Amino acid sequence: MTKQGFGKLASLKEAFEIIFRIVKKTGIEKADIESTNQRVLAEDIFAKIDVPHFRKSAMDGFAVIAEDTFGASNTSPKELRIIESVTAGVMPEKDIKKGECIEITTGAPLPKSANAVLMVEYTEKEDNKLIFYKTVAPGDNVIEIGSDVKSGQLLFEKGAILNPRYLGVLSSQGFSSLNVKKTPNIAYFSSGNEIIDSHTKLVEGKVYDINTRTIVDTLREHGCKVLNLGVVGDDLEQITQAINKNINNADLILLSGGSSLGGEDFMVEAVKQLGKVLVHGIAVKPGKPVIIGEVKGKLVLGLPGYPTSALSNMYTLVLPVIYKMMDSEFKTRQVRAKLSRKIVSTIGRYEFLPVKLEKHQKELLAVPVLKGSSAITSMAESDGYIGIDENTEVLNKDEYIEVNLY
Repeated sequence: MTKQGFGKLASLKEAFEIIFRIVKKTGIEKADIESTNQRVLAEDIFAKIDVPHFRKSAMDGFAVIAEDTFGASNTSPKELRIIESVTAGVMPEKDIKKGECIEITTGAPLPKSANAVLMVEYTEKEDNKLIFYKTVAPGDNVIEIGSDVKSGQLLFEKGAILNPRYLGVLSSQGFSSLNVKKTPNIAYFSSGNEIIDSHTKLVEGKVYDINTRTIVDTLREHGCKVLNLGVVGDDLEQITQAINKNINNADLILLSGGSSLGGEDFMVEAVKQLGKVLVHGIAVKPGKPVIIGEVKGKLVLGLPGYPTSALSNMYTLVLPVIYKMMDSEFKTRQVRAKLSRKIVSTIGRYEFLPVKLEKHQKELLAVPVLKGSSAITSMAESDGYIGIDENTEVLNKDEYIEVNLY
């Protein structure tokens, strides 16, 4: 088979524009709240109730009328009569009048007339008599209705990515199900005659399959449904069959290996036979040998075989596409750090640079991990990455940069 060069490389922006013309939105479904972690909200969510919806104590102690405590001190204690004791989840049966109090635990509902809670640390009990050594003001140690969430307020906007913190808020509202974006169905396989499954005995000249583990797990980490097709050999018929057999049941086909210019790389030819190749090669480092194809109206993305290249493409290209399909945006957590050394990049090419974060003189230092795209430990030894855009040629030592955390 005759191989052709990459020709003109597409910029990252051009690659996204082409991809976004192909991929379709995944749609909406209702899901039990238990299964919505890392899912994308399909609608704005408003509070149904106040949180809390009743006045409650912020401390263990005694519900009091604050004015009854005025003037109390270590040298001049005062007294109140204890008329009841309540715990969290139990409404008081009595209300208090001047000279009375109710013993109360943290989170327990306050009686109607109480306007403060006297902490237990400043009190002593003698039967039904309370002796106290502290003055409290109205509102002290009281959690008011709606102090956390007001009924009707916007909690989360459409497109928000749900996480345990968000789901805790939604649980406080009594939501049992949510309208979320359907997660993409992605069919994935690794290609290469040299690649073998990790359950297979290693023989000379072969390597264990790394990309299936890193790519499939990254997809699942972001909520995708993955059809793992395993390893497909460098064979035109096998590759064509793997794509053709699964294209109807997947929102996109993702594969790694077989996209460079080697003598046994059949990805481009397979996509051409089944549909069309729109891009072969993008201006990124690492990860240039990317294929963007269209088969039966579906996106086919071919990633490089080198582990660091393939995984860096996941962050720079694949995950933004997946979140776009779910009508959201892929966002990383970022930290500001000082660069440990000068970095020279190339104008016209986006660079993905793994960095390790180290503490140095009360500052975070970003130390580049420069092992090359064939290394398998570059990403494992780094805490995040710097995205160097195509218009930047030099990042200087001690320059402050934003590090994207994995």
